Amino acid sequence: MAAAHPSTASAEPDAAPPDLESLMQGMASTSGVVAEFREVKQLALLSEPLESRGTLYFVPPGRLARVTTAPAATRLVIDGDHFSFDDGTGSQAMDLSGNPIAKEVVGNFIVLFNGDLDALRDRYEPEFAAGNDGWSLALTPRAKRLRTIIARVTLEGRGRALSRMTLLEAGGDTTTTHFEDVQSDHAFDDAELARIFGESDTASDGR
Repeated sequence: MAAAHPSTASAEPDAAPPDLESLMQGMASTSGVVAEFREVKQLALLSEPLESRGTLYFVPPGRLARVTTAPAATRLVIDGDHFSFDDGTGSQAMDLSGNPIAKEVVGNFIVLFNGDLDALRDRYEPEFAAGNDGWSLALTPRAKRLRTIIARVTLEGRGRALSRMTLLEAGGDTTTTHFEDVQSDHAFDDAELARIFGESDTASDGR
């Protein structure tokens, strides 16, 4: 499990939530999330893993931005039902229905950070465990069609801070995302929202 950054450890309680309900209740209380990430893709067709780095932003109840800084600068923005992607060549609207893995990853973040336990149980069969080193949540998709693509998603963390997400595809490929410098109670101001989401109207932040 990824080690907690000192600033994260001071902001988040060390004690693991005793059960899934407590974890989701804690997640639901967030004012906003900012986290640095390092994503490693292990693909059967490639001898070397693919690695990317960047920052994840979440504004309740449904605004999420995934900004990649390496190996290339990209920005994926989810604002309610609106999806957009910018890779430096020009922003474009996205339809994630054709990419079930990307859609599932995005949905996981929004459901988890919102603390939406009903939505989580509708989508997955959850297995929660907690100990001195933190908590883990293994998620098996309920939908048969999705299980032909994604075998399991495993989330790990301490307190309300997510430290790692591992996505195992049905074909054996694995994507592991490590999170560092996690801020689980970040208060976004108007300037930040305009910079991250590319607009000055902050009325849709839901809080």
